[in-house]
Amino acid sequence: MLLFPIVLLAISRLVSAEVRSTGVDFEHRHLYLPLEDEDDKGNLYWLCLNDSSIRLSYDQVNDNICDCPDGSDEPGTNACPNPPNKFYCINEGHFSNYIDHSKVNDGVCDYDLCCDGSDEWILGGCENKCAAIHQQFLEYEKDMMAFLEKAAVKKEKTLKIAHDKRQKLINKLKSLEQQVPELKGKINSYKIQAENVDLQDETVFDNLREHFGGLADKLALHKRDIVSQESRLQALESILHFLTTHYNPNFNDAAVKEVIQKFQEYVSNKEEEALEDIHETNEIINQLVEKAKQMPHSGVQKTGRFTPSLPNMVRYYYRFARDKIFPKPVLEYKSDLSGNELDQEIEKLEQELERLQTKIQIIKDNLSSDYGPDDILRAYDQTTISKDLGGYNYRINLLQGISQDDIFIGKFKEIKDGKISYDQGARCWNGPKRSATVEFACGKGPELVSVSEPEKCHYYFTIEGESWCDENTRLNLPKTFKINHDLL
Repeated sequence: MLLFPIVLLAISRLVSAEVRSTGVDFEHRHLYLPLEDEDDKGNLYWLCLNDSSIRLSYDQVNDNICDCPDGSDEPGTNACPNPPNKFYCINEGHFSNYIDHSKVNDGVCDYDLCCDGSDEWILGGCENKCAAIHQQFLEYEKDMMAFLEKAAVKKEKTLKIAHDKRQKLINKLKSLEQQVPELKGKINSYKIQAENVDLQDETVFDNLREHFGGLADKLALHKRDIVSQESRLQALESILHFLTTHYNPNFNDAAVKEVIQKFQEYVSNKEEEALEDIHETNEIINQLVEKAKQMPHSGVQKTGRFTPSLPNMVRYYYRFARDKIFPKPVLEYKSDLSGNELDQEIEKLEQELERLQTKIQIIKDNLSSDYGPDDILRAYDQTTISKDLGGYNYRINLLQGISQDDIFIGKFKEIKDGKISYDQGARCWNGPKRSATVEFACGKGPELVSVSEPEKCHYYFTIEGESWCDENTRLNLPKTFKINHDLL
């Protein structure tokens, strides 16, 4: 007879423990087991989880009255404003889940989260529909797995397009970089030709100009002295000639007779050919100048003698040995172009080199940019996604920009954390410039599926496509599954 009451007490305690732990997941259920007071004839009690100094009667747990400051005594009701954990739905036969306490015992059957109806355990009225809902999930899973197989094939093709475009850029970069040495060599060749033309244009006269000028000045001074001397000589000859023709021969003056005799001898011995004018010498110099102007100057200068020193001797023999062992190649470029034509050609080639280096840098920047996982967005560089949503026509070029009808929303800024940012759009009326964020999801596409404006003038777009299907998509099927309530 004593056994029956003991069994009833045990069953009562088990039922009580089950009720008191409603809404608690299996990992934390041990925290909601009752404690027995040995000094009070086996009465059960319980301690608040975050303050063990607060002791409650075990029947105060889940009694729809909040007694603990941390709300831990009401895991299965909405009596406490800030419970430590969400309400746990076992959902036997489907997937367990959690639901906010604000939705517990509110009279609404939240089958999306609690298919077993346990969120309304006090009020009742929500039958367990986990079996039917799980059957819908199995059909969804089957369809999605078939879709993911096709999506993987399409994604592989898209990745190949992205890879080929990247490889094409790499090949183009190599081709452009190979042109740089050839172009630089051509520029250097023309510069050497220009230097040679300059040397060829330099004449002997250019190097001896000062000497020719000094010689002409000295000749001018010499001519002046000669003219002065001739003038004095002519004056003297005139005097002696006058004396010869007008002296009195009967006047017996031995000195005069001797002077007249010497002068007559001077005149008879004087050459009849006139002396050459100094202007003929000037003419010779002018001819020499013209000839010097036509003669190219080698640029080599011979130095005079110098007193050898030890450092000079060391440098001389070092250079001599170096030139013998490692002779420098002689670069001689002859050109049919004039110096001016060479300068123009050099300028043209240098501009071409600058354009070439700019193209190279653009490609390098492109190759180092983030184009999403596996570089996949590179496949969409020329793709425009268009769709009418909410009365507006949106056009999205993922790597360029977004527009809404004739309003520019923003240009491509960056890819970060799998999302694309756009900025510098048209300014909103009495607001900031428009901007946008694009996120991606697995689905058929690429297709724009939603647009919102969570902040003023900042738009949020969601684009679906096979390119964003991966292993996480399969693992997250329970989360992406939507219940068809019409079939329940």
